[in-house]
Amino acid sequence: MVKIISCLLIFFNLYSCSTVSSVGAVLGNASTSTRGFSASIDDTFLMTKIITKISGVELKNFTNITVSVSHGHVLLAGNVESQNKRLELMKEVWKIEGVKKVYNEMYLGSSQTFSERADDLLFETRIKNRLLFESGIYSNNYSVDVVNGNVYVMGTASNFDEKTKLENFLREMKDIKKLITIVSLPKKDSK
Repeated sequence: MVKIISCLLIFFNLYSCSTVSSVGAVLGNASTSTRGFSASIDDTFLMTKIITKISGVELKNFTNITVSVSHGHVLLAGNVESQNKRLELMKEVWKIEGVKKVYNEMYLGSSQTFSERADDLLFETRIKNRLLFESGIYSNNYSVDVVNGNVYVMGTASNFDEKTKLENFLREMKDIKKLITIVSLPKKDSK
């Protein structure tokens, strides 16, 4: 448990200004998520390992890559400068124990400008807020990333109705130009 908390603190020190509130939010969200507390912590730990591993790859701008994890499924989205770098990132992620599947949404191209990143962040916040207030969709079940104006939603729906409602709700948003959903359903216990 100490190892997990240490990794969370390191991760949030790298990516957040308010470590304590971020760790508290992750722990709080994990307890109310469909995937459960243990799976949420496992995914966060795996994400930390992935970010640590790929930060060793020499990129022009590491902040152009976003990482999302759900049940060992990894989404890599963003811009990389060459096909070789994209391939190197993919190979590094596949080396990590616990990675079950990798979704490659990395595009060849130049770094985003500060303005483009800010636009993506604002759009991501708007989508998260819309999901937060939509009845029947449990926003804690999903991660939302916006890269280059493309929207990526990854997570586990509580049931088929929630998955359908989420996908329909997102498709109705006229300001989303490209939507990629990677949403699974909870596995049934076999008895």
